[in-house]
Amino acid sequence: MAFLTLEVTFQIFDSYSLKDKRSTVKSIIHRMKNKYPVSLAEVADQDLLNQACIGIAVANSSKKVAQQIVDQLLREIESLYEIEIIDTNYYE
Repeated sequence: MAFLTLEVTFQIFDSYSLKDKRSTVKSIIHRMKNKYPVSLAEVADQDLLNQACIGIAVANSSKKVAQQIVDQLLREIESLYEIEIIDTNYYE
């Protein structure tokens, strides 16, 4: 069994208030939870206006498959939302 956990920090371009930011982050979390077998949560930077940090966890029988799921998820987030991923920190 393989577990993959990471923190993704990103810049939100169309956020002009904390309400805009929370709406974007909640949308990302809800959409990705429904589409991929992952767990997501906002883990840091809750009070920053244009920056967010979400934690992602994947459990799979293969580490390679878990990595592919995360890679695909990150590509989709960047393509669907007006954001730029600044940093990703993997934890094992």
